[in-house]
Amino acid sequence: MKILVATASRHGATREIGEQLGAEISTGLRDHGVDARVDTRDAEQVDDVSEYDAVILGSAVYMGRWLKSARKLVDRELEQFESIPVWLFSSGPVTTDDTPAPDTKWATAPWARDHHTFGGKLDRSTLSRGERFVASAVHATDGDNRSTEEIAEWAQTISESLAGTSAR
Repeated sequence: MKILVATASRHGATREIGEQLGAEISTGLRDHGVDARVDTRDAEQVDDVSEYDAVILGSAVYMGRWLKSARKLVDRELEQFESIPVWLFSSGPVTTDDTPAPDTKWATAPWARDHHTFGGKLDRSTLSRGERFVASAVHATDGDNRSTEEIAEWAQTISESLAGTSAR
């Protein structure tokens, strides 16, 4: 079984989520006795998904939208996504309060098995001037609101689903 974890990340935090997902899914499938290769790549480096049996695709969310490389990948590979198991995730918001999950176009994609939103990370020192302005305007504070436990739990759910698919 070949699985792709693709991410669109502007400053690396979403990529790190994808890397953890890839490692956790690989371990989870091995624990279920499934021989699998999990590739973790940047969305902009993915030309074709036809060689994969499943895809996990995630993007950082800026101003309520996925990054362009993730959107382009979905648009280009939609027909393939409709025929294989696909899970989607968004990275954001950067606060820990009751901020609603980003309302992206893909939040309710009928062809996706699930869309999960993870907390984000904000480090103003890595932002452009425009990004710092937006962060200030929405009163975002620096911090890392990603939960490694939550990422591991979601990866386990995906692994169990893929292991069940493989058994059939």
